[in-house]
Amino acid sequence: MKEVRCRYCGFTCYKYGKTRAGTQRWKCRECGNVFTLPINRDAKDFSMFLDWLFSKDTQKDMTGEGRNFRRKTAKFWDIWAMPPKIEEPRETVYVDGIYLARKACILIRCDEHHVLGWYLCRYERAFAWEALMSRIAEPRIVVSDGGPGFQKALKKVWPNARLQRCIFHVFCQVRRYTLQSRNFISRKYLGCRLRIR
Repeated sequence: MKEVRCRYCGFTCYKYGKTRAGTQRWKCRECGNVFTLPINRDAKDFSMFLDWLFSKDTQKDMTGEGRNFRRKTAKFWDIWAMPPKIEEPRETVYVDGIYLARKACILIRCDEHHVLGWYLCRYERAFAWEALMSRIAEPRIVVSDGGPGFQKALKKVWPNARLQRCIFHVFCQVRRYTLQSRNFISRKYLGCRLRIR
């Protein structure tokens, strides 16, 4: 049986009868404090949460429309899984940032087939890119959108990797600048025509 230790002084305890409800009491050998151990149901609740998560059931079909289930499993929604550490180097790695909300950004790295890792941050800054890149071996080529802070992190974490700008992002940037200049020219031209009349 697992040895029970006192919550107050840390010394070993022994069984000291039971409460009216039938819960085991414990008494400390050193300080003499008597206490009961709270029942830890986290493992059982987590198992129930995983069973529901990987099933086709809905919370609406549960007793009380799932209110009791939500109360018991609320703490498990905050668990953010850590990405694996990649030790073998890849030929090409793609990195990009996706903004989910006003102040939530997920930095993602992947190769041709799999997502290799992710990092939750507020903005695409150098320290966030460093945290993402530090868990993977240095690739030969990195394809990026050229976001803020990435080049600084690249020089620090993967100094020998070659940087390739994403062609789609280059296309979007060229299109944005050409549309802006076209609108500027058309407004200028319209202004000249209005003055001549």
